Amino acid sequence: MTQASGRNAAAIGFIAMGVIFLIGQVTGFSFWGSLWPFFIVLPGLAFLYVAINGDRKTAGLAVPGAMVTGTGLIFVYQNFTGHWESWAYAWALYPLFLGLALVFIGRRTDNESTERTGDAFVKWGLFAFIGLWAMFELFIFGSNNALISMLMPLALIGAGIYLLTRGRGQTKFKTVYKAKNTNGRETLQDKIDAALAEDDDNVII
Repeated sequence: MTQASGRNAAAIGFIAMGVIFLIGQVTGFSFWGSLWPFFIVLPGLAFLYVAINGDRKTAGLAVPGAMVTGTGLIFVYQNFTGHWESWAYAWALYPLFLGLALVFIGRRTDNESTERTGDAFVKWGLFAFIGLWAMFELFIFGSNNALISMLMPLALIGAGIYLLTRGRGQTKFKTVYKAKNTNGRETLQDKIDAALAEDDDNVII
């Protein structure tokens, strides 16, 4: 992280917090009581801003940016709903946050290995979160919320469809790749057989 990048991130964070405090003073609205999670979100967004708009060297700031912003958004949800017990499964989102950051870093730096690692974190983090979400909300917390009751089975169905289509796509790719390699070997073998046949004809003559 360069000195200029760090200064820009700090400046954006200070400006955003200053604007929030100013609005609170003018309107008399208690931001600390209602919107305090945004004091966590804003620094994370500052990191993400620098990671996205800076050069390739600042791409690594996407990791703290994603982690801090994600934490803030979890707090935003919990603060507005009062559903603090959701921490029982919300922690499973952190591999997802890390994976998204790694995917960004991999694409920004043209590092396929980092991008693939990020994809794996995103996939398994997402499915872990959905599974834990369903288990806690439906069977442990016994939530009667109609929205949650509808979203959870739909999320599970969507995850299953994703796995099926992803598996078929990978199988199709492997089949095509194998076919191309096989065709290449057959072509080479044909050339070898033709050359041997010519040699046999020359010997007979």
